[in-house]
Amino acid sequence: MDQCQAGAMISSGILDRSSSVPLHVQLTHGLRGAIVDGRWVPGEALPSTRALADDLGVARGTVVAAYETLTGEGYLVAQPGGRTTVAALPLGPAVPASAPVPPRSPGAVAIDLRPGRPGTRGLADAAWRSAWRRASARDPEADVDDENGLPALRAEIARHLGRTRGLAVDPADVIVTAGTSDALLLAALALPRRRPGRFGVENPGYPRVRTILARVGVEAVPLPVTVEGGLDLDVVERHGDLDAIVVTPHHHYPLGSRMDATARARLIAWARRTGTVVIEDDYDSEFPHGRAPLPPLRFLDSHGVALVGTVSKLLSPALRCGWIVAAGAVRDRLSAARADLDLPVSSVLQHALALYLAEGSLARHTARRRRDYRHRRRLVLEALELIEGVELAAMNGGLHAVVLFGGSGAHGSGGSATSTGAAARMPGSEPEGEREREEKVVAAAAGRGVLVSGLSEYGVPGASADLPSGIVLGYAEPATPQLARGLAVVADVLRHTGRT
Repeated sequence: MDQCQAGAMISSGILDRSSSVPLHVQLTHGLRGAIVDGRWVPGEALPSTRALADDLGVARGTVVAAYETLTGEGYLVAQPGGRTTVAALPLGPAVPASAPVPPRSPGAVAIDLRPGRPGTRGLADAAWRSAWRRASARDPEADVDDENGLPALRAEIARHLGRTRGLAVDPADVIVTAGTSDALLLAALALPRRRPGRFGVENPGYPRVRTILARVGVEAVPLPVTVEGGLDLDVVERHGDLDAIVVTPHHHYPLGSRMDATARARLIAWARRTGTVVIEDDYDSEFPHGRAPLPPLRFLDSHGVALVGTVSKLLSPALRCGWIVAAGAVRDRLSAARADLDLPVSSVLQHALALYLAEGSLARHTARRRRDYRHRRRLVLEALELIEGVELAAMNGGLHAVVLFGGSGAHGSGGSATSTGAAARMPGSEPEGEREREEKVVAAAAGRGVLVSGLSEYGVPGASADLPSGIVLGYAEPATPQLARGLAVVADVLRHTGRT
């Protein structure tokens, strides 16, 4: 298809200058539809961004934004120094929500919708490659000069937190880590006042926290969390001998609840009374999905809160890089543990990330990812939110969704379950068979080539909790056509298991 044909098709078909929808969004939808419908075939070259912008009479940035979004979604392939072409989609057209999805074909590759992985397509752009090229061209240091991390990277992390979270951070308070797991290991080794140590953990919560604590002999004390009520502070305040408490106050993992100002002040007041260190896992605050981000707990007590962050959701967990921000005695204890264990993050990686941050490349990459993830979130809502007998939670931020069973049918905006739904049941009142339904849904989806997680996997084994039944799925990593196909399978499985 030549440039004039492409421009005429797009101009006549989708660009409505009287619409309130931004032109780059209209262009993205039009291009996506042309690819899905087969009007553009795999391997076909698209016009250059400048040529298409001239033909359509729009700013070149409008076309660039559309191409970047579709590249990130997997519909386009950007060749360094070459043309942008249509990707070879691994799956056929999306199945309508009302149509049964056939079983998985033998040998078919599974669509992995388990949570925890961001999209990485399009990450290795010119800015990424430039940062790594310059970092790797340096002669390596003779030794690790500072176990807390490269000063340039710590300074850029401090500036990054100032821009994105409004924090005034002294670079001396930043400790570089090999991701969240390494940060939690440091905390488990450094913070107990006695042995064995005791850390409060959310129930349900991130299973890796409990695994790490068990590995180093620290007891994990489960603290209940619900969709509507969040962390149960009445239970928390009964404990006076915890060394630390690990929380996700901005967007609980996985249920999605967040702590309001009153709950945050109450948690900090309890921590001060008992001498408990609050470890705040700020794992996905960059993706709030239309709501105002809440400030970190560190605003309330910079010396009593250790803020854990990472580039895992922004870039990739495979990079193994993150940070802890702590001050005073807490920082000193963490720094001592860091010195004992040495720094596990390579100097090349640290130099590359320092350059990537300093030049604004991470901020631009994050903006592109936000556009992509907002689109993917809409796909989840369109596929699942109107299914009878389920409710969506955790949709008000992050990169995952929770599908709760036994819902009232009141779906609202898809942000979280309503008070009359599955999450509001009293302990022990879970309808019989819902846990069995969770197992059936996970197994049936896997049988059709789609992997999701059961919500029960996030509960503390043996601990009593009013944990509803459901599944957890991530929507960031698969190519968008795969995501649409996977969601169609999940929707079909949910409808069929709901009738048995």
